[in-house]
Amino acid sequence: METIRQLKALWAYASWCAQAPASAPACDSFWTWTGVAVVTAFALIGLYIVRKMAKNFLAVRAERRRLAEASRVADPDTMSRYRVDPEKFHPDPPQQEGVERRIRQALDQRKLERP
Repeated sequence: METIRQLKALWAYASWCAQAPASAPACDSFWTWTGVAVVTAFALIGLYIVRKMAKNFLAVRAERRRLAEASRVADPDTMSRYRVDPEKFHPDPPQQEGVERRIRQALDQRKLERP
């Protein structure tokens, strides 16, 4: 019951201040809080609009990147026709025997060439 009475009093105060001139000293807090509420509402609406615009901008940018990437690579049918068989290039692993010995010989030769 107390809350309803406070709301009625607030409504009467707001109605009186809305009809009174803005320069009335009794309504300073009403106009201050009304201004704060209006600025906050506009800021939230502006933030919502900017957020939607940024989201759309990023979606368009991502779609352009996806399309650019898709245009760089051939379609799956073409890729399957030109697929490389890595076994054809290196059927046997390279022989590692003597690699260490050849490296040491090359290092020894360089040491002898430099006085």
